[in-house]
Amino acid sequence: MTPRSQGELVTVRSTRGVQLHGILYRTEGQNTTIIHVHGSFGNFYANTFIPVMARIYGSVGLNFLSINVSAHDGLAEGDRNGVFEYVGGSRTEFTECLYDLEGAVAFARTFSERIVLQGHSLGCDRVLHYLLNSSTTGCDVVLLSPCDSYQLQANWLAPETVEEQIHRLKSESSNGPEFDWLPPREYGVKGEGDWTYVIPITRKAFLSIAEGPPYRLMKIKAPADFKIDQRALIYIGGKDALQVWPHEVMFSYLRERFSYVEEVYVPGGDHMLGGCEEDVVVQIAQWALNTLR
Repeated sequence: MTPRSQGELVTVRSTRGVQLHGILYRTEGQNTTIIHVHGSFGNFYANTFIPVMARIYGSVGLNFLSINVSAHDGLAEGDRNGVFEYVGGSRTEFTECLYDLEGAVAFARTFSERIVLQGHSLGCDRVLHYLLNSSTTGCDVVLLSPCDSYQLQANWLAPETVEEQIHRLKSESSNGPEFDWLPPREYGVKGEGDWTYVIPITRKAFLSIAEGPPYRLMKIKAPADFKIDQRALIYIGGKDALQVWPHEVMFSYLRERFSYVEEVYVPGGDHMLGGCEEDVVVQIAQWALNTLR
């Protein structure tokens, strides 16, 4: 029986020098590490499925590294090569995730021969952006609750279009030299009924999303042209309030862009894997082990 791994707080640096904190569950002698990349305003520990993953991955001999990216939480103190700066989801530009993942993968390579990148929500976009813009090869992928971020914003803004919003924001004056905050109406998620989720963000950070990979990579109405020659496991929950298309549409879109896709659809599952954490994580673990063969 594989001994249960113990969690250790770790700190790594991105390749641009940002200090990133996380937790590593490692079993000595095991050469596969799953690196978890959180979503918008998330962090390495907040999701309830993180402890479930640590337990189940460890029980089958998979190392598990969950890290903060520079855009963790909303606004946080950061350290870049010993110099203080503010980071966080409301301030950090999206493309910083490329350097964050470069640092995390380099760290994991010191004790692992095989890396699996696991993204949740906006973390899926971060993983895709990394795979399409890094020289790293051989990383299989887990995508949990991938979303069409462009369409979510289009639904939020209507009748104004995303393109009109971008043009307007780029032509307006700044709201301040340090924190150029946008009004609450500018960015968020509109669900069914009266449910809304306002996301506080600065102009520069928002435009890095709106003009960057998140509004292009999984844009169903204007498909991105890319192919990733790796295997992917994709989870979508039937009660995910952030899914604007039928699950078959998102599965089909991603199936065309990976060499092999295993689909995990849970009719009662939500965006945070609520109520199905154990079942989904067991399937991920089994898939990760089977792809070793």
